[in-house]
Amino acid sequence: MYTVLIVDDEVHAIRGLEAGVRWDRLNIHAVHTARGLKQAQHIFQTEPVQLMLCDIEMPKGSGLDLLAWVREHYPKTETIFLTSHSDFSYAKKAIQLGSFEYLLKPVDYEELEQVIVKALAKINKDLELSAFETNYKHYVQLWESQKPMLKERFWQELLRQCIASSPEKIEEHAAKYKLPYLGSTKFLPILFRVQKWYKSFNQRDEQIMEYALRNAAEEQVLKYHSDSAVVSIQSGGLLALLPAESESMDIAILADCEAYVRSCSQYFNCELSAYIGQPVHAYKMVDQYQQLTRMDQDNVTHANQTLLLRDYRKKEQTIKPPSMNEWAEWMKQGAKEKLAADVARYLDDLKEAKNGVDAQSLQLFYQNFLQMMFFVLQVKGLQANEVFANNLLTDKPEAVLRSLSSMKQWILYLVEVAMNRIHALQENLSLVDKVKRFINEHIGEQSLTREEVANFVYLNPDYLNRVFKKEAGMSISDYVQLQRIEYAKQLLTRSEYSVSDIAVQSGYSNLSYFSTLFKKMTGMNPGDYRKLAQSK
Repeated sequence: MYTVLIVDDEVHAIRGLEAGVRWDRLNIHAVHTARGLKQAQHIFQTEPVQLMLCDIEMPKGSGLDLLAWVREHYPKTETIFLTSHSDFSYAKKAIQLGSFEYLLKPVDYEELEQVIVKALAKINKDLELSAFETNYKHYVQLWESQKPMLKERFWQELLRQCIASSPEKIEEHAAKYKLPYLGSTKFLPILFRVQKWYKSFNQRDEQIMEYALRNAAEEQVLKYHSDSAVVSIQSGGLLALLPAESESMDIAILADCEAYVRSCSQYFNCELSAYIGQPVHAYKMVDQYQQLTRMDQDNVTHANQTLLLRDYRKKEQTIKPPSMNEWAEWMKQGAKEKLAADVARYLDDLKEAKNGVDAQSLQLFYQNFLQMMFFVLQVKGLQANEVFANNLLTDKPEAVLRSLSSMKQWILYLVEVAMNRIHALQENLSLVDKVKRFINEHIGEQSLTREEVANFVYLNPDYLNRVFKKEAGMSISDYVQLQRIEYAKQLLTRSEYSVSDIAVQSGYSNLSYFSTLFKKMTGMNPGDYRKLAQSK
């Protein structure tokens, strides 16, 4: 709920605003009024004011004077000026003082309500940011003062398998760390994994935020149980170990984990999931931990959820592959919006698939997509390193393979960058280069003729052929034949297609003619060429 202060020296203006604006719909519970600067200052000192609607020209102190005072003493208050003066100097001064908006009288109440909604949204966002910064500073102090505990050292050595997973070795090391209860107590393991940070952190800040997550887990999930522990694991994960009071998981623990996941998402700017295992003795904990880790690796569809190991069953994937050939054609043709929409639809459908999708399937999709994109770039005469920044495609996969949402965002980014580069290249191509590119993109079409190529560049076929031959040193028809044979050579070397299939894919309907022409241009028939290429 918010409080508003209206400041105007004209009574009818104040009453008009009080009656004309639908305050209850804006979640505003109190509207205060003032006829001048002094009265407004008094209200600020006695009431909390989040938003001020203020006139500029007033006796005994202008609205600009009042805003300067508010900025000094109550900087979190937003101000909307309402004035009859359209003089730019007033607007300039208002902007310099940090007013949210500047509206001319008479004010349209619906327009004013829209501006108020935006101002309240900014106020709310500033409050959230302030709360986050307060929490951050608090955890910085805690992080710098805390030291590793003996319990965490024991569990880390066990999970790293520095301690053998046998009852005897567990007892031995538990005594060493002065933790005698570890041998006889069962523990419920809960794996917490951050899937994505919404804000960008450097390494130190990320460690601090992970420490904040750890402290929140101790408070909300473990309830500061004296025998519990939270262990930091690789890739920003936490393993909470809670002494089990029964053989099954308490429903209250599930509720605590769900509440923890919600609060972390809200206050720590991250996507996070929790995986709850089964109560086991310490010597069986490594196996539980490995099962929870595999469960996390396969989870690419759920975010900000709590999942149970007992419900986890790796299902056979029956995912329909995307039409990569169609996507490749769209990319060649420059149909960016069409391609992006279909990619987004496909990945959204995967999220809703009956059996879900696991990390292996997502990785296979990513590899196939990159292969398709690299093929199109090659057809367009581009190399990946000419389009993307160094190491971009090798350093990013670990993050994008964590979830379908990250993959969707990343793939759409690649489409945007690649197709913008292709478009920019095409704009700078010479006439002959455009013709060559068109031929290479349609090399498998039997109907590809000199006339079709000429239609593409809107020129007379004979004239185009003369221009092409002058620059390329051969006619368009000879170039088409040369490129078809080069394409056939690639297929013979890199694919398992039969010679007759390769002939068709290279634009030849007659196998005998293809074989004769191939031998004429390479000195050997297609079969011999394949054997020689594959023997190297």
